[in-house]
Amino acid sequence: MTLKASLLIGAVITVGIVSFAGFRSAARTGEFTTLTPVFEGSCQPVLAGMPGAEDLLLDRESGTLFISSDDRRAWDSASPPAGGIYAVTLDAAGATSAPVKVTDAALTGFHPHGISLWRGADGQRVLMAVNHAGHGDISATRVEIFDVGETNALTLRRSVQIPGLVRINDIAATGPDSFYATRESALAPGSLSEMLALILADGGKSGSVWYFDGNTGRQVATGIGFANSVALSPDGARVYVSGTLDRTLHLFDRNPADGALTLHDKVFLGTGLDNLDVEPDGRIWIGSHPKLFTWLGHARDPARVAPVQVIIVEPATAGTGGKVDQVLLQDGTAGPDGFSGATVAVRSGQTLVMGSVFDQGIRVCTLPAVWKQSQSHPAQRLIDPERDDAAKAAREKLEAGAK
Repeated sequence: MTLKASLLIGAVITVGIVSFAGFRSAARTGEFTTLTPVFEGSCQPVLAGMPGAEDLLLDRESGTLFISSDDRRAWDSASPPAGGIYAVTLDAAGATSAPVKVTDAALTGFHPHGISLWRGADGQRVLMAVNHAGHGDISATRVEIFDVGETNALTLRRSVQIPGLVRINDIAATGPDSFYATRESALAPGSLSEMLALILADGGKSGSVWYFDGNTGRQVATGIGFANSVALSPDGARVYVSGTLDRTLHLFDRNPADGALTLHDKVFLGTGLDNLDVEPDGRIWIGSHPKLFTWLGHARDPARVAPVQVIIVEPATAGTGGKVDQVLLQDGTAGPDGFSGATVAVRSGQTLVMGSVFDQGIRVCTLPAVWKQSQSHPAQRLIDPERDDAAKAAREKLEAGAK
């Protein structure tokens, strides 16, 4: 056999392997799954110049919703406009006030991503925001720490940049100067290794969690397939981390003295998990991407839409096993007021608020009287059989551990 023939055969085999892996990855990430839209509530857009409301947080004591906004589709321009943090007041009936930008207009080079709020016993409020100051240069990512005034105005007090901590996605404040942060991956964005990790649909499992104690930062957990969001349980004893590409919720026990994390469990949910919001009762709301490749298509082309999905996780407690349910599933829409690929969902009473990476503004929805799919509809297959079996095994493991 000639060298040319050998190379040709090798190339064909390589293409075949990559094609099979890509097909398998697409199947496992939901691309060939028929999704049945489910939501009997109503939604309306709240725009007011807030592009890319990727993350939301609700100060439940004041009813203030903080919104992290940035025009990410403009990042490739020579001088992209600065993003900002906005505040909206939610009343008991779910109505919203007009959005107000609470970051200083003079704050240039601000491109916020994940945000988190810390409230002290004396009422002091501190808001932290991931800032991709280089809008694409991952080495320029840092955490901005703001003091929150009585009118919700944010005053920048400190900028934190930790050596080795790049590709920060989200943070969870643990004090006025301390926090956990997720590093999406140890791979370079857009590199061949990252593309292969995407094909394998696990992100290389090099995503990690870091802890900053106010003075120094260090890695405290790893092995996550694209570490996305991080949040604390209401008592602060547990840390939750969403893995987007491994489609798994990672649960860690936390040592509050030094920030150390110990893996408690991993719950496979079978959908591309994004931001987490933990309610006072412990229920976790998650904006999710049931078709990851479709969402990537939406990221490249605004004319392409991606499904909108909101799920909830009720962690196991004494005498009860953990539960997973779906609240909303929609096809996504295009256009100036379109909405695709929800990245975050926050609830206040019967009001559900969602944000996304690229689309304008937020979506404010009124939940139906019964908003859990398992209660309001016959059970629907949300994931393919292979993933369904894995999810069932994960739930059984979680329930067994609670007994």
